[in-house]
Amino acid sequence: MKTFLTVAEIEQAINYWCARQASGEDGALCRKARLLADIYGQMIYDRMQVINVSRLSAEQVDAVNIALNQRELPL
Repeated sequence: MKTFLTVAEIEQAINYWCARQASGEDGALCRKARLLADIYGQMIYDRMQVINVSRLSAEQVDAVNIALNQRELPL
């Protein structure tokens, strides 16, 4: 895993999860996308272009790794 992630990579990971997991009945993002949306929103608010991976939770790192390193989820 890289030491830093760009805001574009976080956005790409969010889009990956949104395309593969249904949103909730209320239109809420799926769990993995929601985990990443928290850090994405903070990056936008703080005008950050990159973030150190050490600032992400283990679940966030896992969600990004799957999204950026796999084209499709296993069946």
